[in-house]
Amino acid sequence: MSVTIAITGQALIHEPLCMDGAEAAAVCDFLKADATIGNFEGVVEATGAWPTKTKTVHAVKETAVASLATLGFTAMAHANNHAFDLGPPGIAATHDVMQRHNIRLAGSGANIAAASRPVEWAVRQHKFALFSVDLGPQGEIVYASADRAGIAPLRIHRTTALPDQDYARLLAIHEETGDAARLAARRRTGYSPSVHEGFEAFGSRFVTGERVEGRWSADSADLERLTTALRNAKSLGRIVILALHNHHWDADWAMPPGWLDRLARELVDAGADVIVGTGAPVMQPVRFYRNRAIMPGLGNFIFHTGRADVYDEKRVDVWRSVAVRLTLDAGGAMEGIEILPIQAARLSADPQSPRPLAGDDAHEIRERFMSGTSSPVEA
Repeated sequence: MSVTIAITGQALIHEPLCMDGAEAAAVCDFLKADATIGNFEGVVEATGAWPTKTKTVHAVKETAVASLATLGFTAMAHANNHAFDLGPPGIAATHDVMQRHNIRLAGSGANIAAASRPVEWAVRQHKFALFSVDLGPQGEIVYASADRAGIAPLRIHRTTALPDQDYARLLAIHEETGDAARLAARRRTGYSPSVHEGFEAFGSRFVTGERVEGRWSADSADLERLTTALRNAKSLGRIVILALHNHHWDADWAMPPGWLDRLARELVDAGADVIVGTGAPVMQPVRFYRNRAIMPGLGNFIFHTGRADVYDEKRVDVWRSVAVRLTLDAGGAMEGIEILPIQAARLSADPQSPRPLAGDDAHEIRERFMSGTSSPVEA
């Protein structure tokens, strides 16, 4: 028997939505599925907590979460760059409020075991598992550990390759400034990890290569933890959904970097049936691999940003995206895909719900979303 999963872009919400009218009803109808998944880009206000950053804090009242429940979300990802805006108290408050509104929350928790654990549920005979990880880099304080609340990491490291002459000159600068000696002292006392190839300087790692080149790779321990968990969930017969928060990696926000596509395929091989990404606030094209959907960037579903005028002035397309409804077989393979072009909800005196796009806007967004593939089944 087939199963349906509805998926949206990020919900960055500050005020309850006005859900009146036919357009709001059309969105709600589209989101009715066996599982409805989104990304909660924020944190619930917590007594005694204070901001962990100096700008762009997305802390909300419970009434905003109630709006998400009205839209029908079954579960939401929470490993993102605003989940830790109020520190561990905010994470605890968010889980409490989400639970009261029957929304499962994946990707954050009281420690690394809780943050990395999938949320699971069953509908009819189908069993679901939702994982959520953050692709960093963020400050280490936001990531959960054995004795600290936070979010689940899949840290991404950048290594820069340099030709021999450039490598030698940069290494000399590193030594002449005294940074190399300071770093060596930190390593001797265990404050910094050792590097087995090249050297670290100025917040990056450098190795020799034929040309200047940025190389991106997932942290081996984080990747092993995630792939092991994916395989375990799949072996138990779950339909496995993986949410990746992938930040603003490239100058072109409308396209995912090549390394992300390769990583996503590796995660499908490990057991993920659906991969959905958020991060850069712009929609990116879908890919298909082994009859599984890889959606690296679904953009915004609700975008209560305080920088709307900046995005509008710079003509960054943050207001148009898609909601997607997938039909899967019992094993998680895709049987069909439906696309609803969406006008994201923006903050106003009376915040509206997300609403369907129409006409040329709808056609353009649909075509852009499908532009990365010629077929819904690709090897």
